[in-house]
Amino acid sequence: MAHRLLSSSTLLLLPRTQPSLAARVKAAVPVQYANYVTASSVVLAAKPKPKPKAGGAKVVQTKGRANSFRKKISADEDASEGSIGGSSRQNEKYYKPVTPVKVEEFLPSTVTKENIGQVLGFPSNVLPALNHTGYPTLLNEQFNLIKPTALVVRESTVNFLEKIDKAMKTPSAQSRLVLTGRSGSGKSAMLLQTVSHCLSSGWVVIYVPKASTWVNSSFAYNKVFDSTTFVQPTLASNIASQINSINKRALSKIVTSGAVKVGRHEIAQGTTLSALLEMGTKDPSAAQDVMEVFMKEMNSQNTIPTLIAVDEVNSFFRQTQYFDQDGKKLDPEFLRLPRLFLNYISGKSSLNHGAVVIATSDSLLENKSEVLDIVLGAKQVSPYYRLPPNLVSWTEGLTRFDVPNYTRTEAKGVFDYYKKGNIFFDAATESLFLNRFIISGGNPRNFFTACAKGI
Repeated sequence: MAHRLLSSSTLLLLPRTQPSLAARVKAAVPVQYANYVTASSVVLAAKPKPKPKAGGAKVVQTKGRANSFRKKISADEDASEGSIGGSSRQNEKYYKPVTPVKVEEFLPSTVTKENIGQVLGFPSNVLPALNHTGYPTLLNEQFNLIKPTALVVRESTVNFLEKIDKAMKTPSAQSRLVLTGRSGSGKSAMLLQTVSHCLSSGWVVIYVPKASTWVNSSFAYNKVFDSTTFVQPTLASNIASQINSINKRALSKIVTSGAVKVGRHEIAQGTTLSALLEMGTKDPSAAQDVMEVFMKEMNSQNTIPTLIAVDEVNSFFRQTQYFDQDGKKLDPEFLRLPRLFLNYISGKSSLNHGAVVIATSDSLLENKSEVLDIVLGAKQVSPYYRLPPNLVSWTEGLTRFDVPNYTRTEAKGVFDYYKKGNIFFDAATESLFLNRFIISGGNPRNFFTACAKGI
């Protein structure tokens, strides 16, 4: 096709000493594009190649590409290409360096009404424990953006932790609290603050930040012989390892009250609970039995209070993504590990000293529980509506605690923390704070999004 685009006058203008125009066109255009030569390609081919000047820009030829895809790079850019060139180049306005912020630690002595609106960081002895369990997904985004890992002290935080302190000397069946509120109001944050508070106070803490993974078929499961229940060996082993890692010092002081057989293992009387959990970590096939023996021993001990904290608890009050042998979805009560925790949530099992705190989550629509919403009053239905009795039985006796949106004082404290963390695209002025506070309605999640992303 290329020869059809050439006129006789064009050919006469070409010097005889240069290669023919057809040859230059062929050299300039890859073989696979030979049928798509355009007039502009011919004109480009007719021009002689310029010689690069010393110290000037150099032409980088990419093998197999036409001249129109060449990239010109200055000498200065070429020298620094490895460090800031390409995809690693960052716009200074939108990609600011992380600035560590100096904050006080979140301790029982600092969580007071006088410090409402102050952002406090999790203590250095608590952070390793939280690293073992992980953080809720949405909070993790904030923690990755600003260091150190910290949350604001709220009025609701102070009031709620007062209830937790009172539960230190009472059975957990009397302190079964469920955190409710609008989506993004800070339920997961308050649960995390409760976990940190109890760890700092010397409690044994069993924290489940993502209960949805227990029932969404993420882990392998086996049917128990001659039973309608199922076990999740890998999950049980992971939970045993996490509990032991977080509470190793405290559990080394608590021993089994009697000899017991766990799977293929004989557990002697006086074995520390830390050693018991380690057995479940090493042998997943025995992990579920280890967890049940461990919780039974925790029920009877009187020396150390225990906190059971479960986030995304909606997942435990609806059908799971696991199936039985007939292809029907299983209710959570047929999975032995979720059922073990449901016993404490419902009060059917109780710790001598401690509390059970659970939090609802609306971040995943597939985990929403109509039963729990109705029981907690979050959804109104006809009085003739029949709820599944097997799921309702696990909700009896729960005490609701509503988590509100930020007050202006709390939001201003968070805004100042973000300002020190250098996350704003524009100047962090008082008018910007009012704008972000108003458009978010004081909702913590929306406020973070508005500040960090300008949305």
